[in-house]
Amino acid sequence: MDKNTIKSTINELLKVIDEHTFSNLINVIDLDKYVKKLTAYKFLQLLIISQLKETKSLTQMSKKLRDEEELQVQLTFDTISTSQLSRKLGDLSPTLFEKIFHYLVLNIQAKTKQSPIIREIGRLHVIDSTTMSMSVSQYPWATFRKTKSGIRLHLRVVVTKELTLPDKGILLHAKTCRPHSNGRSH
Repeated sequence: MDKNTIKSTINELLKVIDEHTFSNLINVIDLDKYVKKLTAYKFLQLLIISQLKETKSLTQMSKKLRDEEELQVQLTFDTISTSQLSRKLGDLSPTLFEKIFHYLVLNIQAKTKQSPIIREIGRLHVIDSTTMSMSVSQYPWATFRKTKSGIRLHLRVVVTKELTLPDKGILLHAKTCRPHSNGRSH
């Protein structure tokens, strides 16, 4: 993905979930009470940008912010330490990201239900699964080692001729091979 594609993709994503919408979805008052620069919304922006740029770690995220002037302008600050990023990530509840995911899926579904393309070719449902290491403090139900939790995200994606859209996500313990009816459904 080139620099211009990333920039336009980020701008399109942030139109859908701007700071006002984000604040309405999530009660950030307590999260950002004494925060001077890395608000929950700025952190979400940084996570989106980091995902698009395939950033592998919080340390790389910190370094990219320090080195990239465009990113500094967009986020309105020029540096953030790895430890600050780690603390912010630890402070944010996984339910915050679930609410954002649900909002975005509903938004996408509302826009595509009227699409003639979907009526013409139908839908293909694809399920993708990935395992992620997580913090034990936030995911105690998914403890998988003494110091680590693991979750498996099963994501159903709707594929049409022109669009690929997330449709449903199920989080399970990493040791689980496939979704069961008693798994956490999202």
